[in-house]
Amino acid sequence: MKPQRVLITAAVTIMLACATPALASADTAKQATASMKLNGKQVSSAAWGRHLVATFLDMLKADDPTPALKPFLNPAFQIQRTNGVRQDKASYLAKPAYLAGYKLSQFRVTRGATTIVATYWITVQGSIIEGATYTAAPNPSIATFQFDNGKWTMLSYANFNKPS
Repeated sequence: MKPQRVLITAAVTIMLACATPALASADTAKQATASMKLNGKQVSSAAWGRHLVATFLDMLKADDPTPALKPFLNPAFQIQRTNGVRQDKASYLAKPAYLAGYKLSQFRVTRGATTIVATYWITVQGSIIEGATYTAAPNPSIATFQFDNGKWTMLSYANFNKPS
């Protein structure tokens, strides 16, 4: 093969190798956007972020939230509590929190291509975490979600609620 042809072939190969992840990322971002539908209608990132947070919190109202939580929590999931306790997915699923109810306010949602970050205030009713009851006063929280393998999963969660 001629040296010029080798250089052109190498250049094209490098360009394709560099462009493929970007094209895949763009495609994944489009899939993430297309998945953001409520009642069959496309919604904003802000509305979708609220929906994801409410989905998680609604799971915690069940007697046994583990079956619903398991596919919803990302394999890399972590939670950080105000008392310093940190849990990964496995340890959280072994002892999930319980909520009787909640009220959300002051949402702020940002989105990258396949990531949503939601900050908000939560007022909880009947919150029991590892046997401790938590205050019903409004407290700040943050949740992150990632679109991966065709679905949105919770990547991390932190709340700043102190035990009563």
